[in-house]
Parts: sequence; structure tokens; C-alpha cells
Amino acid sequence: MKRLATFASALACAAVSTPALAVYLPTGPQTNVAAATVTSGGWTQCFSQNYGAFGPTISSILDGCQGDRMMLAARRVGSDTLLLLAQSVRADVLFEAGTGFNTAQNSNGSEWYFNDSWSWGFANGGDTVYRDSCDIPEAFVPDSGPGGNRNLRLCWHTGGGNMNGGFRVGNDIFLNGGNTDFEKVIYVSNAVVGVPEPAAWAMMLAGFGLAGAAMRRRAKVTVTYA
Repeated sequence: MKRLATFASALACAAVSTPALAVYLPTGPQTNVAAATVTSGGWTQCFSQNYGAFGPTISSILDGCQGDRMMLAARRVGSDTLLLLAQSVRADVLFEAGTGFNTAQNSNGSEWYFNDSWSWGFANGGDTVYRDSCDIPEAFVPDSGPGGNRNLRLCWHTGGGNMNGGFRVGNDIFLNGGNTDFEKVIYVSNAVVGVPEPAAWAMMLAGFGLAGAAMRRRAKVTVTYA
């Protein structure tokens, strides 16, 4: 019985300590992140396209990018380093901002905006966005205050329900005019940090059951009368 109890206890401990896929979940815009950090952290790349390219439809992109969370990123073509990225829950990354000049959704340390006929992107949390149609604070304020942090801004043009040329990644702007040096990238993820997977839960419950049975057997006492 001792072996049974030990085995059951080991099963339970293994189940409790076995997490789901560990997810890389940064808060706010991040710069110069290795792509391997993202993919090994539970994210799957679902879209990539040269900054100078136009199309496909936004709906087809979203159909191919199904996940509870989304990450927008950009890098130089051929590079293993993402120059800029930010992530949040899908609904906020796709916050419908219409064509509002300074309309955005603050979520997970970033300001998010989306419209399939205007622009799609993010800025640092708390900063003002200036969508005309992409985010262009250079035309209005210095690189400080509520309109600053230019290096933490990403914006892609959209139009007529299609992905159009990418406009900016950080301080690099006007990249939509046939630019072939930069790449738009989208990642998605469903995993949740620290939550046991279904198989782990099953093992844990089985382990507790076996441990309980072993304890009940050991608790029985046989009394013999002379």
C-alpha cells in the first residue's frame, strides 16, 4: 500500500506542476525581440507581408489568424529580430476606431486602433494617436509628452476592406511607397499561462483518488479478541 500511495502522490504532484504552454505575454510595445522568443513562448505566425505590398482582404487575414490573443509586429526582411511588437486580447487589437483622428482602445499597455478602410496599429499606452490615416505625431508634437514615443508606434494602411501598404514601424515612416525592406507580421495564441492541460487535470484527479483509497485501506484496524 505504501508503494500505491507513493505512486499516487507522485502522479498528483506531476499533474499540478505541469503547466500549459508557457506564453510570452509582454505588456506594452516591445522593441528588438528575437522572433524565437515569441514562437517558443506560445505564439504562431499566421500572416506576413512586405510593407510595400497591397492586399489581401482583411477578412481573409482574420480568418487565418484565429486566436484569443493577437500580436502585431514588424521586422526587416530576412531578420530574426522583431523591431517592434505589442499584444493583447483579440477584441482590443481589433478595436473598431472608425476614422477618428484620436480614437483608440487602451489595453495591456498599448493604444489599439483598427478599421478595415483606414488603418490598423498601436502606440504606447497613454499616448495620443494622430490617425491621418496612419499615426503621424511628427506633424504635430515633439517626441515627448502625450504624442511622443515615436519609436513605439506601428501602423499599417488599410482601404476598401484590404490590407494596404505599411506606413511605419517605430521611427521608420513612409514605408508604404513600395518599400521592400520591412515586413508586417501577425501572431496569434490561445494558451494561458500556468493552467494545467486537460490531461494533467485527469492525472491529478486519478492521483488524488488512488491516494485516498490507499489511506482508507491503511486506516482499517483489525481487532482480535483472546
